[in-house]
Amino acid sequence: MRKFVLINVVIIFLFLVVICIAEDLIVTSGVKKVNEDCMAIEELVDHMEDLRTMEVVMAIENLEYNWTKNESAMCYLVNHKSIQEIGLEISKLKGYLENNESNDFMSSLDAIKFYSHSYLHFMGASLHNIL
Repeated sequence: MRKFVLINVVIIFLFLVVICIAEDLIVTSGVKKVNEDCMAIEELVDHMEDLRTMEVVMAIENLEYNWTKNESAMCYLVNHKSIQEIGLEISKLKGYLENNESNDFMSSLDAIKFYSHSYLHFMGASLHNIL
């Protein structure tokens, strides 16, 4: 009987380890992808006077697509309210792009980068998050 309990404890522990590793990989890869997309957009729009070019529009659409895809996977692992700010900022980006408001566009892009950096620190498996 004791061996059966010990085997169950080991199986549960291994299951929890696998879940933590999977969560960390999914969250980290999704947030890093958003950050990489933001860096690419920032390089693209640097010194542009008119943001309404096909390259910028496609880059924003790519950012939105990648975030939507990754957010749907992350919603099973983290609270959706914790990660909704990036989606809101992407919506703002599209509005600023449409109106060619470069200062607001860049500040919204900076906000997305800030959120992605902060998400990397407080999401995922770490000893601090467990305790």
